[in-house]
Parts: sequence; C-alpha cells; structure tokens
Amino acid sequence: MAKISTPLALLTGAIYAFSKFAPPHLRQSALDVIAPHLSDKSLSRLLLLCASTFCITTATKAILGVSGWLSRNSENNWVDDKYDWDNEIVLITGASSGFGQSIAMKLAARGTKIVTIDKDGLGDELQTYKNIHHYQVDISDWEALAATTDQLKADHGDPTVLILNAGICHKAPLLGKDFSKIRKLIDINLTSHFAMLQHFLPALVKNNHGHIMSLGSLSSYIPITGAADYSATKNGLCALHEALRQELRHVYKADKVRTTIVHPVWTRTPLIKDFEPDLKERGLPTLQLAETIDPIVNLLYSGYGGTLIVPGHLGFAAGIRGWPHWLQEGLRNTFNPYTGK
Repeated sequence: MAKISTPLALLTGAIYAFSKFAPPHLRQSALDVIAPHLSDKSLSRLLLLCASTFCITTATKAILGVSGWLSRNSENNWVDDKYDWDNEIVLITGASSGFGQSIAMKLAARGTKIVTIDKDGLGDELQTYKNIHHYQVDISDWEALAATTDQLKADHGDPTVLILNAGICHKAPLLGKDFSKIRKLIDINLTSHFAMLQHFLPALVKNNHGHIMSLGSLSSYIPITGAADYSATKNGLCALHEALRQELRHVYKADKVRTTIVHPVWTRTPLIKDFEPDLKERGLPTLQLAETIDPIVNLLYSGYGGTLIVPGHLGFAAGIRGWPHWLQEGLRNTFNPYTGK
C-alpha cells in the first residue's frame, strides 16, 4: 500500500502546493494553459481533490507506520538484543534445495557458521563453503534425529538461530492421497518443529538469546485446493508460533528469544513443481526465489522477529478470517490453483 500511496501523495501534494504557494506569475501561466479545458468550479474541485488525496494518503502512511512499529515491538517484547554473526550458530533444516539452500548460501557467504540437516546430501555449491557443516538424517525419524542433534551439539555447541524450513507437498485431492503420505507430510512439515524445539529451545531459554524462524506459507490463510494436508500444517505453525511467543514471555521469562513465521506466496522452488502448470493456466502470481529470500535474510539480520508475509502487499491475507464468509470463499475461489489436471 505504501508503494502506491507515496507517488500519489507526492503528485497530489505537489499540485496543491503549486496552486497555493507558487509565484503568482507561474500560477497564472499554469491557469492560462488549464482555463480553456476546465471551468472555475471544476478547477476548484480538482484542487480540493488533490488536497484531500494528499491528506488521506499521508495520514494512511503515518497510521501504517505507527502500527508497524507497535507490531514489531510487541512481538519482540519491547526489548533489543544484539547478534554477533561471526559467532552465532545457525541451524537450517531442509537445506538441500529451495529456501533452505538459498538461505544457507546467503548466510554462509557472510561468514556465519551454518549447520544443516536434510535427508539428502548438500549440492556441490554449498559443499564449497567451509563454514557449512551438514548432517544427513530423515527429520521425521525421531530416534535418528535425537542422535543427530546430540552429535551436532557435541561437535559445534548449541545453535543460536533455528531456521525450520524442511517441508514437502503432494498435489492431489484429499481422497486421492494415501494416508501414510499424509502422516509423513504432517511429521515433516509440523511435528518436526516440535521435535526441534524440544532439542534446542532449552539452550535458547537459558541464554535468553536466539531466534526461531519457521517457513510457513500464504496457505496458512488461504488453503490450497489439492494440498489440504500441507495447508493444515502451515496453519498449525501459526498457532505454534503464537503459543510459543506467549510461553517464552510468560513461562520461560526469555523475552529476548525471537520468533518469526514467514508466509511467502508461491515461489519457484522444487516444492511447487507439480502446481506450476496450474498456476500458469490460472494466471496466479509466483515469485523468483531471490524475491522471497532477501526479505527473510533482511529480517534475520535486523535482530527482530515477527510475522513476515512475502510480498508485503499481500499482508491483508492475515486478516481474511475476520471477513464475512462470502468474501472469504470468494477470495479462496480466486486463488485456487487446482485445475484437476
């Protein structure tokens, strides 16, 4: 919204200011050009419209700015914390491709120590970084995961930043999915977050320092036809982060531990491969990976947590559950990518 209102406010403000404060000879020259096309009454209405638009857009930007400031500080308990990225240890799950791989590369290029967990090995590009340490394990194999996290902590110490990114998605209506695949998806996309918190949250609480970031999806708010299980896990992550933030504040008294949940729109990664033909046919927007990764990394480096919707102009989606149901259903119909093919 700010991107739209800023040039509009400048334009209308400039027109109104010119009409009131420009030197008389310049105003008269402008009037001589406009007069043949507009009556005095129409000109007065135009100037009033410019003044009103300028005031409204400026006030809206101010309100949104104050609201954003209040949201950021309330989600971060009104306390600051410092991050030393030369000494932080960042753990990333699902780092063999997509978001996880790109985030690992961005942070590693800065020199930060990265520990990655994935059922697959790392790609050649990530293997060139000496500050990336990989552990190959199925994140939904709870016994193997526990053994791996113990080894990881013994090798490197407790991570201070958790980026819980691992996820899978299957394109098929609910009755077209084998239950074992649904259960596996829920274990990877949601249950593994609880497991990782059980393993690593105690150290974050003890030190009252760190950041927990989960990769959600815009499907947290607008569920995807053909991916009901995936959408359910992303919606579950919202509840997890909201409850976790409350527990950190009121139970553990760890007010400097940040929590972030990221809700990107469709982004071109291997995860959405099966949906891409449908998205193209329906004309639904998709982002390049860099368009999503940059806001994520920028938020991480800011030292603050919160709720991040990418791109920002889709932030309204977070409030759609408060809309009348006929509007909610209309929006879901509009963003439904499933064509049945």
